[in-house]
Amino acid sequence: MIHLFCALPCEAEPLIQHFKLSAIKEFDLFRIYQSKDKEISLTTTGIGKLNTAAAVCFQHACLKTSASDIWLNIGVAGHANLALGEARLVNKITDEHDNATWYPQIIFNSPCKSTHLITLDKPSTDYQDALYDMEASAFYQMAIRLGTAELIHCLKIISDNTAQNTATVNADKVKKMISAQVQTIEKLIDCLKPLSAEIHSITCKPAHYQHFIEEWHFTKSESIQLSRLLRQWALRLPDEDVMQLVTNNKSGKAVLKTLRSTINNSEFIIHD
Repeated sequence: MIHLFCALPCEAEPLIQHFKLSAIKEFDLFRIYQSKDKEISLTTTGIGKLNTAAAVCFQHACLKTSASDIWLNIGVAGHANLALGEARLVNKITDEHDNATWYPQIIFNSPCKSTHLITLDKPSTDYQDALYDMEASAFYQMAIRLGTAELIHCLKIISDNTAQNTATVNADKVKKMISAQVQTIEKLIDCLKPLSAEIHSITCKPAHYQHFIEEWHFTKSESIQLSRLLRQWALRLPDEDVMQLVTNNKSGKAVLKTLRSTINNSEFIIHD
């Protein structure tokens, strides 16, 4: 799944329209929207770090996210001299309150330039050569506990600078700025999808895993071993019936022993 987080309704509205998202009515603490195929969600967090952290946790609990999901914080930000409307991917996040710093993992060709971001506790026009917002550090700090670092990013669009400060920003301008960068947002998602698929293939349970768990008892440690052995089986013995092999085993330990012995004694051939 792809999870988008916006602080303000005016930031969210162009994305809701573009991705054809509908409100999920049963969740009312934060507004959550979702596509018909449930592949894209968007949560409006409200302004500030506390709201953002709570919204990320709430969305995770409501939609039951996975390690292969994509998490994006999309919104506007200030900068000393970047032109209004320009998009920037964040490569470093610093929380001004305690100077805590995070480095998002950009291991793909970004559809836009990247730069440093500072998250503030309150609005400021004391611009520096960095993005300014009030949510990114809380978003990243919470999302990194729930997802995979390489799939968690912040993309900001310049709404104010030293020439045109926050007093010039309004909801209509924000909507237009976000709308103008929808293609950049889509390109960013497209960059992350292959990585998401790769992580899914690594973290998802292998074939027959659930049947094994229901049929025999495995401790936590043994269930991890089972998952690893079933992946090895799929790679080395894809044409063999694993269920037939273990059908007479009486315990989880016996199953693991049978799988391990068969795999170790098999000839390793890379199949086309």
